[in-house]
This record gives sequence, structure tokens and C-alpha cells, in this order.
Amino acid sequence: MSSAFLTVEVDDATFTEPVQLTFRRLEPPRRVFTVDLDGAGPRRARGLQRRPDGSLDADAPAWACPVEDSGAGVSWLVYGGNAGLWLAPEAASEPDLEDSGQVVETYVLVDRGDIVLAE
Repeated sequence: MSSAFLTVEVDDATFTEPVQLTFRRLEPPRRVFTVDLDGAGPRRARGLQRRPDGSLDADAPAWACPVEDSGAGVSWLVYGGNAGLWLAPEAASEPDLEDSGQVVETYVLVDRGDIVLAE
């Protein structure tokens, strides 16, 4: 199995703190549809992408791939765009940090069984 490195970079501080982290990926990234974070039930995964004109694309693709995680062996890395990863109910149209049903993170590490990949 060949490995490569993947860098997750969030450079927009609107929703999360900016980060730049590198992971050793074990497979190419694939689009992810939903994530069940901490057993709270599946939420639609979307990338938050700040466009060059400053507007926000709140429905950009989210991605997932298996990575080596020193604490857990192999985990699935789920990440979004340059403004973060948004996990929310399907009907949500924009991030609402006051809504407990929504989560915005720079990335999450989960088990394979916690995600549904897009076809």
C-alpha cells in the first residue's frame, strides 16, 4: 500500500481557528456525504470554502480518506474547504454556531463506520 501526504489548511478564522496540518494518507481522498460524530447521528458533511471575492460557499465538497493516526492506528480524516468542515442537518442552509445540531471544525478523525462516502 503506497502512502502520500495530505495537508489540511484552514486559513479563514470565521468559524474555526486557522490550522495547517499534514497527515500520512493511505488512500486517495473521496467525497463524503455524511458523518456520525460521537454517535449523535449522521449529519451532512459540507466544506466551507471562502471564494476570492470574499463570499462563502457553504455547500462545497467535503472529503475523507484513511490516515495513520499515532494514537489510534488508522482513522478516517474528514475535512472541508479553506474555512472548515460543516456537519449539519440536510435542511440547514448556512452555518449557525448557536445551533447544537451543527458542528464546524477544521477536520475530524472518525472510524470508517461513522461515514457514508458519496457514490
